Amino acid sequence: MQKVYTCSQASQIEKLAKEKYGIPPFLMMEEAARQLADFIMDFQPESLLILCGKGNNGGDGYAVARLLQGKCRLKLFCLEPPAAEEAKVQFEMCRRLGIDIVQPDNSQAQTSLPQASIILDCIYGSGFHGQLPQIIKTILDQANQSEAIKIACDIPSGLYFRADYTLTMGSYKLSLFSDKAKDSCGKIIKCEIGLASKKLEEAANGASEMEAATVELIECSDVKLPLRKKRSAHKGNYGHTAVFSGDKGGACILAATAAMNFGSGLTSIINHTGSELSQFKISPALMISDKLPKKTSCILLGPGLIDHNPSDDQIIGDYFSNGDKRHAAVFDAGVFDMKSYIEEIQRYSQEASNQLVLTPHLSELQRFLKRVKEFYPEVSYTEEEISIESLANSPEIKIKIGREINRLFPAAALIMKSANTFIAYQGKTYIITDGSQNLAKGGSGDILAGMLAALLAQGYTALDAAITACEHHALTGRKLDAEGYNLTPEKFISLL
Repeated sequence: MQKVYTCSQASQIEKLAKEKYGIPPFLMMEEAARQLADFIMDFQPESLLILCGKGNNGGDGYAVARLLQGKCRLKLFCLEPPAAEEAKVQFEMCRRLGIDIVQPDNSQAQTSLPQASIILDCIYGSGFHGQLPQIIKTILDQANQSEAIKIACDIPSGLYFRADYTLTMGSYKLSLFSDKAKDSCGKIIKCEIGLASKKLEEAANGASEMEAATVELIECSDVKLPLRKKRSAHKGNYGHTAVFSGDKGGACILAATAAMNFGSGLTSIINHTGSELSQFKISPALMISDKLPKKTSCILLGPGLIDHNPSDDQIIGDYFSNGDKRHAAVFDAGVFDMKSYIEEIQRYSQEASNQLVLTPHLSELQRFLKRVKEFYPEVSYTEEEISIESLANSPEIKIKIGREINRLFPAAALIMKSANTFIAYQGKTYIITDGSQNLAKGGSGDILAGMLAALLAQGYTALDAAITACEHHALTGRKLDAEGYNLTPEKFISLL
């Protein structure tokens, strides 16, 4: 896992590191520029266009130009006069070195960009807020339409520039992980800026500004697959997953099949309401029952669920009231539309030994949060904050909401499914960024729910199940064409 910081936290860390280790003010900018320059030269470009703003992000661009002078055709676009002190120094060095600097007239309606092999965006950094000036939009529109390789320094300017690569300096910034950023950042690469990342983080230890730095980026190495290393094993060692059949039987079949394929020793579909399942092809390995098996180790409720069924409440209540064993559950999809489940889930989540996972996508999350507010009006989030746009594009709001739900539902891990998926558990936040657009297909969420239930059934904690299932789900999608349109649930399950 890698730590993720807000822009202000990242700036504070750099300041503390300079003070603690005696780092000269210019060194971090020089190292950032060297990292950018080395990355650019890996492409062996014939020409390079650097777009510079007035702050230290622009200073990085001027330093890159100085380092690459004579190595390729080079042109600097100074879109705003440098204002930051280090940027002024770097600009003056470029001017004295005779580097080609263009300063567009902001009054011009159109400024044409020259052709280049690579375009480097150093206009605005991660601290930028507000609206882009029209002249900047005009420039970036042309850059976005270019066939050049596009690279952003720290973060694409205003998340308007469409980068193929984003080199974030020193640390991962939270603003890189909104849904909007997913379309702008391309591949995100963290670069060191004059000292090891571990030392950079150590500089902030004990600083009050870092107390809220509890966000981590999940990597493929964090996946803990349920590999069967015990040789003298039997099916009972790997749990029994019980999936409730909702109104749409296909969804529960997908979830149950995914659970079976992801290690569940036994998997049952609970069809006590008599839902029509005969129209579907069902694996003979899946059992169908009208009651909950005695040795059930995890239940899954929600896939295909449209109407509330009171008899579900009784079965689930009986399962959780049996106090002589560990209880685990995944609540998915249709559950979040029903007020009747809010109090029940909240009650089950008060027992620390219970392992619960909630799996809403953003529309379901919005509905869930509205219902939670009806029961618990003291919650701190507002109607505006839980709009779909806010939930998608404000990582800070996702973190705030996650902590609020963790407070009310302490034994539950909340998975907020989106382009970048956020997991909230016991006040901490974990981000999954490896999901690809081919997963935007009906059934994908049912498969994830089944994977989660299988892991919980096998004894995983709610957090470990959430991290492993979400990241493996994302990585499995990447085994096929990320831009492909023909990923089906059956294909996906076959890859588990």
